[in-house]
Amino acid sequence: MTFHDDAPSPSAPRASRRTLRTTRLGLAALTTALALTLAACGGAAGGAAAGSGSGSGTKVAGGTLTVAEQQAPPSMNPGSLDLGFVDFTMLSYESLFYLSPEGTVQPALAKSWKYVGTGNTELSVTLRSGVKFADGTPVTADAVKASLEYAKTAQGNQAHYLTDATITASGDLGLTIKLAKANPILPTLLTQSYGIGQIISPKGLAAASKLTPTATSQGAGPYIYQPSQSVAGDHYTYTANPSYYDKSKQGYKKIVMKIVQNGQTAVNAMKTGQIDVYKGDYTSAASAKSAGMSTVGLPVILQGLSLIDRGGEVSKPLGDVRVRQAINYAIDRAAVTKALLGSSGTPTVQTVIKGGDGYSADYADHYAYNPARAKQLLKAAGYPNGFELPVLAATFVGFDTMAQAIAGQLEKVGIKVKVTAVTSITSFVENQTNHKYPAVSGGFTEEPMYLEGQDLFMPGSKVFNGFGTSAPELTSLYDKAAAADATTRADLDRQMQEYLVKNAWFAPVAFTPVNYYVRPGVGGVKVSAGAPFASPLAFYATK
Repeated sequence: MTFHDDAPSPSAPRASRRTLRTTRLGLAALTTALALTLAACGGAAGGAAAGSGSGSGTKVAGGTLTVAEQQAPPSMNPGSLDLGFVDFTMLSYESLFYLSPEGTVQPALAKSWKYVGTGNTELSVTLRSGVKFADGTPVTADAVKASLEYAKTAQGNQAHYLTDATITASGDLGLTIKLAKANPILPTLLTQSYGIGQIISPKGLAAASKLTPTATSQGAGPYIYQPSQSVAGDHYTYTANPSYYDKSKQGYKKIVMKIVQNGQTAVNAMKTGQIDVYKGDYTSAASAKSAGMSTVGLPVILQGLSLIDRGGEVSKPLGDVRVRQAINYAIDRAAVTKALLGSSGTPTVQTVIKGGDGYSADYADHYAYNPARAKQLLKAAGYPNGFELPVLAATFVGFDTMAQAIAGQLEKVGIKVKVTAVTSITSFVENQTNHKYPAVSGGFTEEPMYLEGQDLFMPGSKVFNGFGTSAPELTSLYDKAAAADATTRADLDRQMQEYLVKNAWFAPVAFTPVNYYVRPGVGGVKVSAGAPFASPLAFYATK
């Protein structure tokens, strides 16, 4: 998963894509929502589930499309840019693969690809012939290799996905990526949804530090970023690339990315036609609906408790699985969701959405509200009168409000929650890893189980597994899934999710949506479980 923070600190540890995916949206999306909140989700690798989308008219050639985002990108370098800002670079930097709105990986610069042998450790890629960068130079295997090698060392928050990769070029169009460890979703990670997959030209790499809002883009995408028509921090303008290889993917002559931090301001601008699409959070839904806009989105931002001290180092009670299970039984998710999120929230006990990687229908109601059962478990664990539980929270994205709501629930079974709310993302991240707080009220963006392992529950996932909990059974499932074929992996992903639920590593409460508000006349704004974030590359005009 991923944490999206709208303004992540460049000095903070890899707050995980999760926290950064939240960045895409703004703090209201933190994970996405501290991930858009994290990205990151990010794209997902599993099969697509039912989603939602805009546009019922006939596709026509578009003039200018204006899309509103909440935060401005610090640079325009896809190799080092935070995951939360990939929308600003995907228009002008063609990726190796394309993640469709349905969640399937499709050709882009890569014409075809396959994993070699078994184990998901070697990917063979054949590039599309005749493609040129916007500067007129050809897209070759050597050029793509150079871009991937750059992304691998560019200090971006996605570089770790290529850390163990050995990349070789064969002829003009052949590319092989060998990995030290299995990665079943490498093609997904090299789509437009992740900056590392957006290819920079040799000319751009020669002056990578100059890939800023004041410089023309150096990619092979359907659009070219035009700094002379842009104002950093306010709006970013892209014009159709005349040499792009597939004109059908150029829905508009011009796309403008506009920065609008206030939701109501964005909706007001949509009423007057100044903005066509606005990516925001659920709080703008009512006003957007009343203004005649359509809403597209899926509940992908998870909020609840991360019970990170599973060994009982700081809070001895949390070292007992029965106590963690009691916490889950003690939360009336439906009541908390309705009170805090209204109809925008979806109660859950899992870390993935319905239809997403690893979702278990059998465990959908595993922790139905049962305070009596919670008390029984606490008594059996030796805490008949409850105990005090320190909880870290943050004052953004409603994490502190959620913490207080959970505290009210747990108090009914004797657990006294002491909430400490911090005001900065840096402090929030640091306090999740310094072994000071045994539980955290936070959130992250739902991701494929492979990425959830890296970002959420494997020992190396620094932020969301702050105490480095390791479970041999879970690690075995993860390693087997990483090397497995798609069908086998789906079953192993489900087993991992069921392990997390049974052993109560978390106490999830609800998913909230990342919403796209769309004016009539715009199509292609679609999301699915496999692609929960809409791609501007798919937008088109309708009549």
